[in-house]
Amino acid sequence: MLLTSQSIFLASSALFSAVQAQPHGPHGHTHQHATSKRATGVVTGRGIVYADGNTGMGALDGKLSWSTDWTAWEDNPSNANLGTFAPQVWGLDVPKTQFLSAFMNAASSFPEGSTLFGFNEPEIYTESWMTPQTAVDNWGGIDGLKTSHKICTPCVSNGAQNDTSGTGTVTGQYLSGINQGINWMTEFLAAAKDYKFDCLCMHFYGGQSNTVAEDQAMIESQVSAMASLASQYNIPDLIISEMARVNGDQECEFVSWFEGTFLTDSQYADSGKKVTAYAYNYNLDTLTSGEKLTSVGSAYIGEDSC
Repeated sequence: MLLTSQSIFLASSALFSAVQAQPHGPHGHTHQHATSKRATGVVTGRGIVYADGNTGMGALDGKLSWSTDWTAWEDNPSNANLGTFAPQVWGLDVPKTQFLSAFMNAASSFPEGSTLFGFNEPEIYTESWMTPQTAVDNWGGIDGLKTSHKICTPCVSNGAQNDTSGTGTVTGQYLSGINQGINWMTEFLAAAKDYKFDCLCMHFYGGQSNTVAEDQAMIESQVSAMASLASQYNIPDLIISEMARVNGDQECEFVSWFEGTFLTDSQYADSGKKVTAYAYNYNLDTLTSGEKLTSVGSAYIGEDSC
């Protein structure tokens, strides 16, 4: 999701407080440029997701494995080496905005072996918003690219919207206290039985008033559920293409725990150790300040501890 307006997510468990994150929408202009000539291939390890116009990324030059920016094109004003670029088809074509068509038109310029992400948070009204069946019905062209690219599922969030900001699309009605992203992905994969996926894509945002411990438990629960779906459908890789802890308090500690414990410790073998790639949301302005890394940024790239 590209930050355009605020929406509120509900945590996947009654133990957690309401989750507030800023939704990500499409870029408001038509792209005409080619894709990046940087290294391509299956994305792995540490990355970032950023938006048109984001600056200060020079502080991350050469320190990331991959990046994405919600489009088929790499819009990197810092011209920093952000590693492998992963194009994304943000959503379906809508009046005055061509998403799927533009993505398919650009596909011939994608370097061979690129990882391609599907629709952005289709279960959320303010994002690409579509039913699982609608996504399947429009997946044929994307699936046709799998002969030379790695294809990820649509990327779902870890929350459900509240009744003031939209409706979920699994049922077409707002449902309280459930994880719309997991439900949407479950229905999508069941309906997409004719397609094969190289990676399952998800997002994670912590709770606005959650403690670090609550966010740790929430991401473990969310990733475990997604890892189970990936195993059920023989999808080899699990990718978190967007993540952040919305509550800025102790964010550095959460990042250090995520990389130093969650992704490696045996106690998280059924969840964290199955994550093959992850990208922090650079657009939230927590990794850098000006042209310098913050303490969160330094911890994220492994150059310093909190």
